[in-house]
Amino acid sequence: MSMDKQPSPPKPFERVMLFIDGGYLRELCKKYYGHDSINFDGLRQLLIGNFNLSEHNSFQANLIKTYYYDAIVAESHKDYPTQKAYFSAIDLLPFYTVRLGRLVESSKKGFKQKGVDVLMVIDALTKAYQNQYEAGMFFVGDRDFVPLIEAVKNAGKKTVGIYHKPTCSVDLLPCFDWRIRFTKETIKAWLKKKSGKHLIEPKELVRIRE
Repeated sequence: MSMDKQPSPPKPFERVMLFIDGGYLRELCKKYYGHDSINFDGLRQLLIGNFNLSEHNSFQANLIKTYYYDAIVAESHKDYPTQKAYFSAIDLLPFYTVRLGRLVESSKKGFKQKGVDVLMVIDALTKAYQNQYEAGMFFVGDRDFVPLIEAVKNAGKKTVGIYHKPTCSVDLLPCFDWRIRFTKETIKAWLKKKSGKHLIEPKELVRIRE
């Protein structure tokens, strides 16, 4: 009788949706590496790969959709064509859907986002209550997302936080069922080899959540 160890059966699938705060993601890339030329397809694969390999998870991901949230200037602004091309390229990638709020000039000679967070709230909660996913992965760092994560859990869904410890709210982290941590070195793996032009220069960008 053979005593060879039998291979473990594969993990069953569960439906997963990925929600990305794009402004937060691009800020981190520009902060550490000076540009936001991101390999979004590679980013998606890396995050889902981490989901599948996590010891906290007994399932593997059947990715339904990746929602990317950001803001864009008015059509009359000189930077609109560049920003539009950037976001349109993301929207064409497999599994990606881009949701855009407005980027408006503030009194502090910078820009602030309008209507971005509410887009994520609507998508994550609507699709949770419509039972379109079992687990939501959230690439966010702001404390303002605490009520959203709690509401998604109250809808009976699992929540996974994708976080960068130096920039993630200490109030947000405990809300997730489990977490995937990334570092400065991880961010480098998301970037394209050749840097691209910033959508907006870092010195001009003022992040104000409303």
